[in-house]
Amino acid sequence: MELGTHFNSKFLLFGEYGLIYDAMALSVPFPKFSGFLDFDSNQSHLESVTEVRKFYEYLKLLDTAHPLNYPFDLDRFESDLDQGLFFHSNIPQQYGLGSSGALVAALFSRYAVNSVPKEELAPEILKADFSILESYFHGKSSGLDPLISFLNKPILIDSKKQICPIEFDMSKSGLAMALIDTKTTGATGPLVQHFIDLFNFPEFEHAFYDQFIPANNGCIESLLIDDKPSFFKHIEKLVKFEVYQFHQMIPVNFHRVITFAHCENVYIKLLGSGGGGYLLAFAESQDILDQWSKKRGIEILSLF
Repeated sequence: MELGTHFNSKFLLFGEYGLIYDAMALSVPFPKFSGFLDFDSNQSHLESVTEVRKFYEYLKLLDTAHPLNYPFDLDRFESDLDQGLFFHSNIPQQYGLGSSGALVAALFSRYAVNSVPKEELAPEILKADFSILESYFHGKSSGLDPLISFLNKPILIDSKKQICPIEFDMSKSGLAMALIDTKTTGATGPLVQHFIDLFNFPEFEHAFYDQFIPANNGCIESLLIDDKPSFFKHIEKLVKFEVYQFHQMIPVNFHRVITFAHCENVYIKLLGSGGGGYLLAFAESQDILDQWSKKRGIEILSLF
C-alpha cells in the first residue's frame, strides 16, 4: 500500500455493545472523514508520530504473545518510523467514527498485507487480527471498525456471527438520518468495561437478551428489506432500552433530548460506544428532522 491511500471512517449503524455478545451488527464506510499515512517532513505532527511509534512497540510484544494470522513487517515499519511516519487524519477522535480503526487499517495495509490482494483475504481472519490490533486502543475490540475501513464496504454480521460484505446504500434507504454533535468526547475503553460489568446484574443480562437484541436485530432486518413500519417499531424499542439501561453512555445534557424526541417522531441512538461524540438520529423524512432540530435548537449534520 502506497503512502497517501485514504482509509475512511465508519458508522456502526446498529450493533453497538451488542456486537461483543450475540447481537447482529451493520456498519458502513463514511467517506466524509478519512486518514492516510505520510511522513512528517517538517515535524509538525509529532503527537501522531509518537502515537504510531507506541503502537509499533505494542506490536513487538504481540509478535510473541499473540501471533497474528498476517504478521507485520516490523523492520519496514521501524524504518518508516525513523523517517517520521504519522497518520494524517480529519476523523474526530472519541466520536464513534472509527478513528483508531482507520489507523489500524492503514498500518495493516502497508505492513501486513501489502502483497496480498484484498479479495483473497478471509473477512473472519482479518477481523480476528483487527480485534487484537485495535485492543491496544480500547482494551477490548470486536475488530469491526478496522475491517470496514480496510475493505471499504458495508458489513453485516448476521445472527450466526457470519461476516458478510453487502450492497447497502444509506441514501437509498428512504429514511432521514443525521448526526448530532454532543460537543464532548467519550473514551471507549472505560465504557466498554462498564457494559461488561453490567452483566454481573442478572436483571440487566435478562433485559439485554430479551429487549436489546430483538430490537437491534429487528432494526437491521427491517432496514435491509425496506420495511419502514417495522423499522420504526424496533428503533423505538431500541432507544427506550438505551435510555434506561445505557444511562452512563449518554451525555448528561442529552438524556432528556433523547427521551422526548420520539414524541416528535425523531429517534436518537448511540453511535458506537457513546459517552460523547456523535449521536445518530432517524426520522421518516428530512423535513421532520429539520423542523425538530430548529425547534429544539440542535444542530444536525445530514449523512447524505
